[in-house]
Amino acid sequence: MENANNELRRASTGISGLDEITHGGLPEGEIYLVNGAPGTGKTILGLNFLEAGVQAGEKVLCITLCQRLESLEQMAASVGTDTRGMIFEEFTTAQAIETTVGQQQTVFDTSEIELEETMTHFTQVIEAVQPQRVLFDGISYLRILAHDIIVYRRNLLLLQDYLCNRNITVLLTNVQEVVSGDHELVSIVHGIITLSKLTTNYGQEYRHIQLSKMRGSGFHSGIHDMEITDQGMKVYPLPNQSCDFLIDIYSSYQVSHQPISSGVESFDKLLGGSLLTGTSCLIMGPSGTGKTTLGSLFVHNFIRQGGKASVFLFDELATTFLERSRGLQINLDPSNYSDKIRIRELGLSNSSPGKFTYLISKEVNEWGAKVVFIDSLTGYANFMPSNNQFITQLHDLLITLNQQNVLTILVVAQHGIIGNRLK
Repeated sequence: MENANNELRRASTGISGLDEITHGGLPEGEIYLVNGAPGTGKTILGLNFLEAGVQAGEKVLCITLCQRLESLEQMAASVGTDTRGMIFEEFTTAQAIETTVGQQQTVFDTSEIELEETMTHFTQVIEAVQPQRVLFDGISYLRILAHDIIVYRRNLLLLQDYLCNRNITVLLTNVQEVVSGDHELVSIVHGIITLSKLTTNYGQEYRHIQLSKMRGSGFHSGIHDMEITDQGMKVYPLPNQSCDFLIDIYSSYQVSHQPISSGVESFDKLLGGSLLTGTSCLIMGPSGTGKTTLGSLFVHNFIRQGGKASVFLFDELATTFLERSRGLQINLDPSNYSDKIRIRELGLSNSSPGKFTYLISKEVNEWGAKVVFIDSLTGYANFMPSNNQFITQLHDLLITLNQQNVLTILVVAQHGIIGNRLK
C-alpha cells in the first residue's frame, strides 16, 4: 500500500537489522513467507513481527497450526518477547481432521472438506478480531489436509485474496520438509525470508537470514548473519558498498587522508613517515616478535593526539593486553583518555563474522573511530566456516573501512613459512 507521496507504507519486523535489510520494513498489506528448517527461528521472527505491531497500536493475531499455546508463550518468554496484546488462536491439524471424522459422505473427497472448513475457520477468526497483522505459524501443515494439489492451491489463492483485500500484513512460517517438492506457497507470496543454521566441526553454530524475493521493493541482498539470545533475535546486515565505481574514485580524491605515525622516529622513516587513514596495514610474524606491540604503538600515538581508536581482541583478554602494554611503557588504559579508545574481547562461542563486522561499523559510524586494530586476523579467520567466506568478508570489510577513511591495522600470527589458514 502507498501513501499520498507514492511511497510504500512499511510494517516494522521488530528486528532493527531486518528492517535495515528490507529498507525500512515489510510493505504493508502483503503476504510474506518465512522458510527454514526446524529450530532456525521462524516462530521467533513471527512473534517479533507481532510485538512490533502491538507497539505500533495495531491489533495482531497469531494462528498456530503446529504447536500449543503454552509452548509459544514459553518460547516467547525465553527470548524476551512480550506477548501481551497478542491474540492467539490454536488450530492444530488433528483438530481439523476431527471436524470431519465420522462424516459418512461419498460425494466429496474428505480432505477437500477438511481443508475448506479449516479455511472457513480462519476467516471467521479474522473477521472477529479485525487484525492489521496476522502470523500463521506452520502454514505448511495445511498441505497435509489436501491430498490434491489443485484443491490446496485453490484454497491458498482464496485465502490470499481475502487477506490482501483487507490490507492485512501476513507472515506465513513454513517447514519445507513437511511435504517435499511443495512450491505452492513460494509462487503466491509477496516476499520470501529464508532462515538457516550451520554447525561446524568444532560445534559452533552460525545462523543466517536471506531475502530472496520482495516484489515492488528494493532490499539488501546477500546472506546476513543473525543470532538468537535471551534478548531476542538480532540480525547483522552485510556492509553496504557503493555500486558506482566511477563515483567512488572521484570521491576518494576529495578525502583528506590523515597521517598516523608510530611515535618511533626510526621506524616511521622505514614507512616513509607514517601510515594513512583510508588504508590497511598487515603486521605479520611468528609468535613473540612484537606484532601486537607495534600495532599498539600506532594506537597509542593516535589517541594521544586526540583521535579515536577501536581495538578488537580475539586471542587474549583485555586485562592481559593492557598489562603487557603498560610494561612496555605504552599506556592504553581507557580511563586515561576520555573515551578515546575502546577495547573489545571477542570469542568464538558468542560471536559471528556478521556480528563482528556490525560492531566495527557501529564504532566507526556512531562513535567516530578512525583507527581499527584487529588482533589477530588468525583469530578472526577461525570465526569463518570456510576460507572462501573469510576472504570474501575480509575483502568487503577492508574496502568499506577504506571508503570511510579509516586506518585498519591487522595482526597475523605466522606459523612456519606462512600461515596455512591465510594462504
